[in-house]
Amino acid sequence: MSKFNHSVKVPTQYKATAKILKTALDKQKSIKSLIFEEKHARVRSLQAVLKHYSDNRGAVDNAIEETGLLKDNPNLDACLAKVLVTELIFGRKQLNGESRPVQTVRSYQEKLQQAITGSGIQKKEPNPRYVRINTNLLSLSEALEYLAGEEWRRKELPADASYADFLNAIRALEEDEFMTDLHVECVLIFHPKWAHYWAGHDFVHAKKFILQNKATCLAAELLAPPTGSTVLDMCAAPGMKTLHICNVMQNKGRIYAVEQSKERYKALCDITNEAGCEIVTPILGDALTMTAERCPDVEYILVDPSCSGNGMQSRISVCDEQKDDKRLYKLAGLQIKILSHAMSAFPNVKRIAYCTCSLWKEENEQVVQRCLQLNPSFKLLSCKKALRNKWQNVGDKEYAKIGKNCLYCLPDSDLTDGIFLALFEKRRDGDED
Repeated sequence: MSKFNHSVKVPTQYKATAKILKTALDKQKSIKSLIFEEKHARVRSLQAVLKHYSDNRGAVDNAIEETGLLKDNPNLDACLAKVLVTELIFGRKQLNGESRPVQTVRSYQEKLQQAITGSGIQKKEPNPRYVRINTNLLSLSEALEYLAGEEWRRKELPADASYADFLNAIRALEEDEFMTDLHVECVLIFHPKWAHYWAGHDFVHAKKFILQNKATCLAAELLAPPTGSTVLDMCAAPGMKTLHICNVMQNKGRIYAVEQSKERYKALCDITNEAGCEIVTPILGDALTMTAERCPDVEYILVDPSCSGNGMQSRISVCDEQKDDKRLYKLAGLQIKILSHAMSAFPNVKRIAYCTCSLWKEENEQVVQRCLQLNPSFKLLSCKKALRNKWQNVGDKEYAKIGKNCLYCLPDSDLTDGIFLALFEKRRDGDED
């Protein structure tokens, strides 16, 4: 007689997650869109398991193969097995219910753990939780005072600490410690354990704290518009960088924030209103139709256009993503149009920051190269120098006078999302490169 009770059903959560995984693998569909189409499951829980699988896919698939889990149990659905093994080894470390698939995977726990430990495949460690202070509503000193009152311990580095020292300190953060960022003053850094804690925190809901990855904060930091200046954010939604620029300007001056999607425009209006931005003028429209008449006196421009997004660590990928040359060609064409328009349509512009969350050169160095060819009145500034040389990853040096001046944030070495940044300045008479 079987030791399993076949009448016990697999929990809906596991079935829903396995169904999404199967569809994503079979039809190469986006995990995130499939999650939000799922009506009968807790979205956050689905996302957590699939993210763990995405981050540890090699280890999970290898362990299933090595232990013979599917070979020994031919009736066990392969995608359900991947979900259950992921949850048991990398997720909550336990499984709910007494259904046959759950009991089967549980019975292999020790073998699975041994296979993963012995495989040499490293578990992907999550990057830290970055929390940016919205200085429209809360000062740095008020934030530090609040954290001290909540018994967080501030980990401080000596003034002469190198970038390597800073990264090592982040990796060694204790669970009750936090740090302030080396480059962006109002960015706080917490142990990755606290990611969900901050996501539900009252200060985040009140927009006093903004959950923004450190890499994306470098755009406003490098653009550095002075208090009282006029800025154009050409592709502004959802508004995180717009808000950060507002903070850099101390909420004094003018920011034109352009977005052409109605839904994203609404999100932009909501966040800038809730976050206390008094200087933002949201504009529903196409960035390529913006003119010096519509947005007068623009001195600083942020160009953060649509891109492939392959640098984002929040992406959930369950198969090897192939480089899509056709899509990259189309994206790069649009990126060149928008950046070139920023360079040519606003006569008072002094500085432009170009930012993507892509790691493909087609969207980065090649776009910069083409726009400099089309707009010789601009030159590149060194992003690394702007960060006091406390950075390591720059662009591809094969792009003469371009690569060394651009900046990459790389997930594994910089502990951030994957981001590319370039900084342009309008030439003055007699300027050399």
